[in-house]
Amino acid sequence: MAAFLSHEVISAHGNLPRLVRELEAALTEGLHERVQVPLRVAVPSSTRHAAFVSMPAVSEHLGLYINKVATLFERSATDPLPTMNGVVAAFSTRTGELLALLDGAAVTELKCAAVSALVTDFCARTDARTLAVAGTGAQARQQVAAVRAVRPIQEVRVWARNAVRGSAFAKELRASLGEAVHVVSCGSLDDAIRGADVIGTATSSKTPLGSFEGLSPGVHINCMGGHTVEAREVPLDLLRSSTVIVEDLPTALAEAGPVHASAITLGQLVRRDSGPLRTGRTVFSSTGHAFLDVLTVAHVLRELEPSH
Repeated sequence: MAAFLSHEVISAHGNLPRLVRELEAALTEGLHERVQVPLRVAVPSSTRHAAFVSMPAVSEHLGLYINKVATLFERSATDPLPTMNGVVAAFSTRTGELLALLDGAAVTELKCAAVSALVTDFCARTDARTLAVAGTGAQARQQVAAVRAVRPIQEVRVWARNAVRGSAFAKELRASLGEAVHVVSCGSLDDAIRGADVIGTATSSKTPLGSFEGLSPGVHINCMGGHTVEAREVPLDLLRSSTVIVEDLPTALAEAGPVHASAITLGQLVRRDSGPLRTGRTVFSSTGHAFLDVLTVAHVLRELEPSH
């Protein structure tokens, strides 16, 4: 019987720096162009604010067929259940065997950290020291891990719509990061982002979190919340006046709207001179892509091989 790889197992064995380099190499080689990725299927609930999602992908090169199936539920602030519950089924394209079932949240977190780190590495100033994070959940934690993997961050500013959660998250970060990083709990978004070198937004907000004024000229922003044609964490004017990066252009256009029409894709990003990007304002407007899930699953399975 195929193994179930829990959140704990994936978190323990996933190697973020190595996955970032694997992702860059795969994009440089054009592997993403050889992965079959149908548009994801999202079936809305007729009785509540929820959706039931299927995200398949096939890579003959990696020998993997995966399908991430998940439920997405809008939660109240007092609801202890996660917004997403999901599992990834991984099959061999060579034998048809079920190789493993993987915790969907863990795969998503590792994938999002890796792609955020990669984009940040290409777009943020090399001397970036200050990171601002909006949010307190799993994706907010991954933003801290991602940016610290590629930049010498000395200060992390935390802001949340729920002040109590924001303070608790800042306390958690102080405990985990130690004295090497100064962690500040900010009373407003403006205080958090003013002059920051890198910003990560990781909330479920359907409207812009703020006006995003007072930004550094060369700031890089990772927008990891759920973006749609009607809903996003940042103002449209910010997207229109910045260099925007997306995982996949057709997906971004279909799911997040025509404001992404001139965006740079990941495949284009890794082939560009990063110098001009690091001097201007850049926004990674993430809508996700199953190609990244395939690479992440392949990485986890390799890391778990006895000979590794």
